[in-house]
Amino acid sequence: EIRKKALYRVTPDYSISMLHEWRKDGTNIRYLAEATPDTADYINGLLRMHAVDEIILYNVPFILGSGRHFFKSALPKQHWTLSSVKSYPNGVCRSIYTLDK
Repeated sequence: EIRKKALYRVTPDYSISMLHEWRKDGTNIRYLAEATPDTADYINGLLRMHAVDEIILYNVPFILGSGRHFFKSALPKQHWTLSSVKSYPNGVCRSIYTLDK
């Protein structure tokens, strides 16, 4: 559903500064950037440039090794509000955070 609503799927091929400029122009376009081990540095760049206004986290009840941190140190201080939580029968929990303006 999230992928269907996104007009663009943002990948590291998109310049972070370009996305930041589009956001400043006030365009009301939904972009989706999925955090994976391959895109973690790009996602952190989006956070540093204040190009993210919503974070959707899925917690999966599965532990595998030591894992990888997506939110790295030296990110700017931002305040986020938990706007929705949904639990699924398989134990997965979705939390949606919106950036406080």
